[in-house]
Parts: sequence; C-alpha cells; structure tokens
Amino acid sequence: MIDVRNKDQGSEIILRPNCSADWSENRRIIQTVVLFNGVLGLCFAANGAWLVLPFIGLELLLLWLILATVFRKLQVQHIVSVDPQNLSIDSGHRHCEHHWQWPKQTCCVLVTVLPHPWDPLQISISHCGESVSIGDFLNKDDSRELLSALRQSGLAVRHYCGLSTLDA
Repeated sequence: MIDVRNKDQGSEIILRPNCSADWSENRRIIQTVVLFNGVLGLCFAANGAWLVLPFIGLELLLLWLILATVFRKLQVQHIVSVDPQNLSIDSGHRHCEHHWQWPKQTCCVLVTVLPHPWDPLQISISHCGESVSIGDFLNKDDSRELLSALRQSGLAVRHYCGLSTLDA
C-alpha cells in the first residue's frame, strides 16, 4: 500500500504491506478456535480421552505464535521524504529502526525488472555506492506506483536491469 502526501516543500511517500486483518480480527479467529476446540476437548475428556487436552493446548499456542509472527512482519513501513535539498528514508516496525539522509542531487533510483511477468519491480535508492532497498513487500502495481511517485518527486531513475523500457 502506498500513501503519497504532497507537502509545501516536497513529498512524503509511506509504504506499508497489504494487511488483510488487524490484531483484533486475529484475536477473534483465535477465540473462535479456542471455543470450538474447548468444546471438542471437553467432550473427549468426558469420555475418558483426556490426553487430547494437551494437544489442543499445543495447537492453540502454535496458532497464536504463527498469527503473532505474521502480524508483526506486516507492521513494517518505509517512509521516503523528499524535499528540494534532501532525501530521507526511515524504516521500522513500530518506530524508526533505520534512518538514512542524503542530498537529493546525488541520489538516484535503481530499478531491477525481474524476468517473470508477475514479479514486482525491485526498487532501491542509491547514494555514493550505498544502496537502500525500499518496498520489497509491494506487489507489481504498487511497485510501479512507487516508481512513478519517486519520479514525480524529482529523483532520477538511472539504471534498469533486464528490460530497457518501462511503462510507469
């Protein structure tokens, strides 16, 4: 998902992965599974098959761990801020974990076109040999929208790998 905010002196591009469910919806899924497995487990325990209960608990713990891990990975975001003099990139999950700031005139956008038609563009911003990959989690349409937003911000697209032309 891409959110482009134009400001007086530049623009801000916020990149987030597509997230189909928030944590409250994940909790409802877990609660539903707990209720269903609890009723089923109590029926088995009432008939003397109490050994099913630890396995039900283990299954619920594993479900919670998987949902929590996937939800945490989907909370990453990249913020690219472009003003007339500087370009800054912030990356992190709940707070800024990585920060880069460079002069805008010495930055360029590197684009790698992957061979499969469904693959998204791999976009990175480069400055004096240092390169930061942004939007790795975007789909094909969103990566093209990101490239278009970076071009509109005045950044030069200097390098394509693979195909020599792009319709973005």
